[in-house]
Amino acid sequence: MKQATMASVLLAALLLLAPGCVSHVIHTHESVSRDTTWIRVEEAKKPFVVSDIVGGEHITRYRILGFEGERYLITGRGEGLYMSVDPGTSARLIPTRDDDTCIVEVLSLDALITIELSAHPVSDYTLEIRRIEATDD
Repeated sequence: MKQATMASVLLAALLLLAPGCVSHVIHTHESVSRDTTWIRVEEAKKPFVVSDIVGGEHITRYRILGFEGERYLITGRGEGLYMSVDPGTSARLIPTRDDDTCIVEVLSLDALITIELSAHPVSDYTLEIRRIEATDD
């Protein structure tokens, strides 16, 4: 139990997660120019929120594990931030009026939704992933 708690503290410090968001993280992998974090947003009441820096040749990826019928409101904000959302073949991307926000709906059994963040030269960013009900959009 003590090791899991220490890992959670280190992960929160590394990613600058908002309070309560560590429980959403399934796994994190860091490499020279690509960092990937897999997450699962279980509850609609508690969004995944992270603030960090990205830039240069570095790309930061977040991958959401979603299941049929789930919808996610994804918002990425930052000066000069480029956000790409790939819903994969099992989900669909629904644009919104705000260029920084989209909705992804999982259409079949499961989906691995990929969000890639990059910037040139560099950007402080905040990414929020909120699970929403079909009537919330």
